[in-house]
Amino acid sequence: MNNYRRICLTCVMSKIIERILVSRIFDNLTRNHILHPAQHGLTKRRSTCTNLLEGLNDWTLCVQSRQQVAIVYIDFSKAFDVISHGKLLARLHSYGIRGSLLLWLKNYLLIVLTKRRLAPVFQT
Repeated sequence: MNNYRRICLTCVMSKIIERILVSRIFDNLTRNHILHPAQHGLTKRRSTCTNLLEGLNDWTLCVQSRQQVAIVYIDFSKAFDVISHGKLLARLHSYGIRGSLLLWLKNYLLIVLTKRRLAPVFQT
């Protein structure tokens, strides 16, 4: 069961707020050219599937031109579970996310962390 991520049950209003915030943060990162053009996953019109297709195309071109190809994929699926929230907030601040939005994100992360710590206590 360690392979499976916990499902986060949040209310509908929380989900709506999350989508609004993600949209605004993404727009800020895009507008200020902070995201790398090769960023896939969690971006509009670019997914892990488009990443694999783009990679396959690049690898095919290299093989056809008799070049060597080295491929490394790293699974970051649990990265959010172990990331330092302080470092994440500092990075967001350096990207221009400040004020009430940063404070809201800090409180949100605190609530999520508290729920994760309390979840094993309330499980039967």
